[in-house]
Amino acid sequence: MWETFDIQSLFFGLIAGLIVAGLVQVKDWIKQSGMKKEIKRLKAHLHDKLEIDAEAISSKKGEIERLKRENENLRVTNKALLNKPGRQEMMSFHVYQSAIDKLNSNMMGFGPAWQDALRDAKEEVKEIEEGNKSFMKKVLPKGLFGGTTYELGEGDQ
Repeated sequence: MWETFDIQSLFFGLIAGLIVAGLVQVKDWIKQSGMKKEIKRLKAHLHDKLEIDAEAISSKKGEIERLKRENENLRVTNKALLNKPGRQEMMSFHVYQSAIDKLNSNMMGFGPAWQDALRDAKEEVKEIEEGNKSFMKKVLPKGLFGGTTYELGEGDQ
């Protein structure tokens, strides 16, 4: 069996194997260079994305800090406005006016209705002081001093 084996066929087989191995190696190098380019492109894309995200996060943090300061300033201003002279009297008047309005709408019995209306009005003022509800600019209702106006006629002068 070894007798039919010659050096020339061994040489051609070795050359064919080396050529196939070389082609595989060249194909691998080409593929590897393409992968390196793709990795560089993806790294650049990731770097850009991280920079954009970091910038957005820092701007959001700045906005949150600004809003916190603004909120604190508004809270202090609100407390200062609540402590202005005459403000407590206005709030008390608003409590009583709301209670009277509720009493007039219910008219069940004066005592219990007055207590319920007064309690509801105090809760409303508490909500206003906490900032959950806005204070009405118009404190006096339209019909408090009479709903009609008196016009002078010809003989009334």
